[in-house]
Amino acid sequence: MTTAAPRDRVLTWILPLLPAVVALVLLVLSLLLAEIIVAKELEQRAGTRVEQSAQLYADQISRSLARRTVELQLLGEMARADIHTDTWRDQIQRLKISTNSYVWIGVTNEHGEVEVASDRLLEGTSIAHRGVFTNGRDGLWFGSLHPPVALRDPLSKRGLQVPEELADIAMPVYDTQGLTRGVIAAHLDARFFDQLRQQVLGPPEVRRSLNLALVDADGRVLIGERPTVTDSEWNVLLTGPEEDAHTVQDDKGRHYLLSHVAIQPRDSELRTPWQVVGYQPLSAAVEPVRQLERSLLTWGGITTLLLGLAGFAISRHLARPYSQSEQHLREQGEVLSAVINSASDAVISVDLQGSISLFNPAAARIFGHPESSMIGQPLDVLLPEMQRAQHLGHLQRFAESHTTTRPMGVGRVTGLRADGQTLNLEASISQITVRGNKVLTAILRDVTERVRAERAVAQYQLELSELTRRLLHQEKQTTRRLAQILHDQLGQTLGAIRLSFDALTGMIPLGLPDKAKERAFKLGNMIDTANTEVRQVLVELRPPLLDELGLQAALENEVHTRTPDAEPVALLLKISPTASDVRWPADVEYAAFMVAREALANAVMHANASQVVVRVDGEAEWLHLQVTDDGKGLTPKMAAGRPGHLGIVGMRERALAIGARMEAKGLPKGGTVISLTWGTPPAIPPGEPSPARP
Repeated sequence: MTTAAPRDRVLTWILPLLPAVVALVLLVLSLLLAEIIVAKELEQRAGTRVEQSAQLYADQISRSLARRTVELQLLGEMARADIHTDTWRDQIQRLKISTNSYVWIGVTNEHGEVEVASDRLLEGTSIAHRGVFTNGRDGLWFGSLHPPVALRDPLSKRGLQVPEELADIAMPVYDTQGLTRGVIAAHLDARFFDQLRQQVLGPPEVRRSLNLALVDADGRVLIGERPTVTDSEWNVLLTGPEEDAHTVQDDKGRHYLLSHVAIQPRDSELRTPWQVVGYQPLSAAVEPVRQLERSLLTWGGITTLLLGLAGFAISRHLARPYSQSEQHLREQGEVLSAVINSASDAVISVDLQGSISLFNPAAARIFGHPESSMIGQPLDVLLPEMQRAQHLGHLQRFAESHTTTRPMGVGRVTGLRADGQTLNLEASISQITVRGNKVLTAILRDVTERVRAERAVAQYQLELSELTRRLLHQEKQTTRRLAQILHDQLGQTLGAIRLSFDALTGMIPLGLPDKAKERAFKLGNMIDTANTEVRQVLVELRPPLLDELGLQAALENEVHTRTPDAEPVALLLKISPTASDVRWPADVEYAAFMVAREALANAVMHANASQVVVRVDGEAEWLHLQVTDDGKGLTPKMAAGRPGHLGIVGMRERALAIGARMEAKGLPKGGTVISLTWGTPPAIPPGEPSPARP
């Protein structure tokens, strides 16, 4: 009994607690890694986001102010020409209504009396005592946000909305002799700058407490909210150099990521005292880590408790003295035999000559051989023929090693069923010595279906990864660059050219020679053509007919547009009566249109077809789109998608994005069918095919 007591204590306390202790250690390590690695990475990403948001907001304000300055300078140049007051007022009014940033635009004479103004507000009124005149007379000047004073009553009387605060831009205007003849000034609505701020921040649900504040030279917050940092920290931030986001602690112990950017319009002489401050509470940035830690604590605690309880339960069986009767050993043998026989994995034991001595029921099920017939058989019958020659040598080398257990192969091996089917198996092998003879035991798990699924998933992930990279690149390059350049820059420039050209046209004398008139007419047509071409490019990015009139009209326009270039290929569109007036969800119509466009392009360019037919069928709850050509057809390998050829992969991903089914297949007698089905079409009685589904 004295020798059994320490062993019993080990079996009763230490061994049962060992799994729980290991689980607890792993839990602590997981929490530490989450805090050290994940939290640090999230903090760095949050700092980058704060910097980029502040820089983006500052850039948008800078570009807007620079654009307003150029517009006012163009209007001011009209003062050098002797133009009629009504023409000048008309140009000012056009400029005001072209953007929601303007509240008022006016031009004074040299004494400060307003001569021409948008909506005729303050015309005839003197603003000589106001800073917008006194400062604007000396040169280009910008005034920070302030409440409206002179404009409040005129705006109210006209029934126009009175803004809470305004910003000013003013500059001198000159006559034909180059002498100052007055000031042109504009009041900008503070709400315009707040709208830019909201656009940069995005929807509230994705901000994670990210905020932006527009600040003047005195540190006063003009738009947005100030973080709850101390005045000293706030002043240090605003007066210091622009730098990467850094962490600041407020008087309540909360930490913020802060970054500031000065607003200085590029390519413009305008200077502002404004700065943009971006900030985010550090707690909000690392909240996903806290959620992860809470989940780890919850599930780790439950796992540790269950392991401890299971260990104590098992210890009740292991703590019995080993010197009990032979009956106890037989019971243990029966339990072991029952475990082996009931195991879902194959358990096979062989001697050094490869003769099978143990073949459990799971092995019989997996390999398809009766259990009774396999005892004494060579192991070679379970192996593919090409592996039989070297397998016995592998067994003998393992038996000669000092390793008691290890994976077989690289953790997976190949087996052979009785019906000739090849099996993929996860395998480990161990060795024991029984009465002087070595016995090698392999535990095998059938993972054939899993291997097939893994291969399919790997192929799908490869396709999806390439497509995602391409789509993200297209979205980033096309949406950001083209939309910004075409609309904000080229579109605005053409609009300003059109504005200036119309103004100059109004100043042309009536007796102008015919040749000069013809050139002016051609120049106007060229400006209109440039505007039309810009709009056409934007239409290619997102066809307006798709949003306004639906999928049917968009496809009709696409077929009509492609027909001249597709000759001699005939392009046809067939829409079933039930689908002629149906509107589907916007994302469904967009995906169907893009699939049809890609299929049309592929058929025209690659199919060598004489005819391509687009068919549309559906009702409000379902849609069926089919593009058929009579060309050379599509092989099964091409239908599955080839590396570097992402057309079909892209169509399939668009279908999956809306929960639709997309099929691409070749016809037996030549030709290809590309189909997309969204929703569940009704059953079609035999002999009554749908008009759009032959």
